[in-house]
Amino acid sequence: MSENDSKNWGAMTGAAILLAIVAGLIYYYLTKELLGTIGLPILVFGVYELLSSFARSSQNDMYGTNEAGAARLFGFLFIAVGGAIIVYRYADSIIIPIVFAIIIVVLYLVTRMTGGKKSE
Repeated sequence: MSENDSKNWGAMTGAAILLAIVAGLIYYYLTKELLGTIGLPILVFGVYELLSSFARSSQNDMYGTNEAGAARLFGFLFIAVGGAIIVYRYADSIIIPIVFAIIIVVLYLVTRMTGGKKSE
């Protein structure tokens, strides 16, 4: 990946973080709910990371990792954490957000197992 592409992804990620924070502030302004204000930006940024993983480079670097895999991992993790926070706000017990986070982690593992190396 060229250095220019890396700078573009950095700028787009910065814009996504700012938009996620703005979404959280708007949510707080409308609901005065602090827990959702923390969870919503995490969830929005996770969705951005997951969607951007499909456009990022999947070529391994010298450490054996790639940008697409890292973005996909962090996207799923942010969705699990942010979504669990949002679900906890509306759930009756702590079990439901924990189950939600586990389901998201299992979805990530399924995508890793099915998206493995293709046979030649």
